[in-house]
Amino acid sequence: MVSYTKVPLRLTAMFGFFTGLVSFLVGLVYLIYKLADWQNFSLGLAPVIIGLFFLGSVQLLFLGIVGEYIGEIYTLSVRRPLVIEKERINF
Repeated sequence: MVSYTKVPLRLTAMFGFFTGLVSFLVGLVYLIYKLADWQNFSLGLAPVIIGLFFLGSVQLLFLGIVGEYIGEIYTLSVRRPLVIEKERINF
């Protein structure tokens, strides 16, 4: 798949970044809500789930970055021509 396009690798990195951003914002909202309403706030699994999604998105981001790096190494090692000529005229 890498020999044709690097789009899936870039999508993996972007998805990891945006998922991390969303989970960070949800965690921030959760913290603000907890600080604002400390007495009536019930305990639960929300911090664990937010942390799990954040760490998973960080792993996904770095998986995309490492995949891009390996894809670039593969592209350079194949040594394909930059342009493929269909026909040469007057040469």
